[in-house]
Amino acid sequence: MAFSFSLIRFVPDPAKGEFVNIGAIAGDDAAGDWELRQVSSLKRAKAIDQRGVLADATAFVAGLQDHIAALEELAPTTEQISSDLLNRCSIEMQNIVQITSPAPVVADSADQALEMIFQQLVLDESPLTFSFEKKHRALGAARNAYKDHQVTGAVKERASVKSGVFDGTFDFAVHNGHAVQLAQCWSFQLPNQTDLAEQVKSWSWVVHELRKSGGSVFVNGSEEVDIPKDLDIYSVVIPPRPDQASPAYGEAKAAFEEVGVQQVSPEEADQLGARAADALGTAS
Repeated sequence: MAFSFSLIRFVPDPAKGEFVNIGAIAGDDAAGDWELRQVSSLKRAKAIDQRGVLADATAFVAGLQDHIAALEELAPTTEQISSDLLNRCSIEMQNIVQITSPAPVVADSADQALEMIFQQLVLDESPLTFSFEKKHRALGAARNAYKDHQVTGAVKERASVKSGVFDGTFDFAVHNGHAVQLAQCWSFQLPNQTDLAEQVKSWSWVVHELRKSGGSVFVNGSEEVDIPKDLDIYSVVIPPRPDQASPAYGEAKAAFEEVGVQQVSPEEADQLGARAADALGTAS
């Protein structure tokens, strides 16, 4: 799979042009899989920082990391990271932080792409490695399922859902006058199992209320469509690694069963598209 990547450069004196690569960002527009990694040691950057501006550069990197984290939390107002955005930054940013024009790299994930980029283009004395998988593969599998069954025009991503006093954001809502399917993607390999369990619990309360009273989903700005109590609700799940303890996964499986959520793996996600196509055909 082809990903785009840009190097993040610290240029303490743009007039001189001397720089050190302090990180990289890689991702794919279609999959929404974007990752950023900063070097674990800033020793080389500090060596050329005669003007004492490195803190400003690292603050920019931290802000970009927060931006990606906001996308992970499905913040509806957060601008999407994209190749176009990186290309625009490469043209406009000519100060102490510069971003190279996006270039292609073939990898299975953004994390793997960064691993290759750091090995070849970024000198890092103590490279950091990440042994867990985020939920991007699940998101991509769901998108492909909707695309394969030609229902993408009826799919709202990052959909705001409310039922009674509860509200939440679902990765996908399929609708045609009313909602016919909701889906949420999870990775139970994340290291912070406590936060993950809390996210599952909050999401499950929204689903519980939907099953009890129905609700509504915003599909186009302020436009709302009804959510019936008996619609299909899916969780596309990346399970914990075999050697990983995941109390959040145990809680999630019990919650899914209790509120009538169908759990599937990314490899089984085609049924989301098939069920959505069938439900939309029936509704019309």
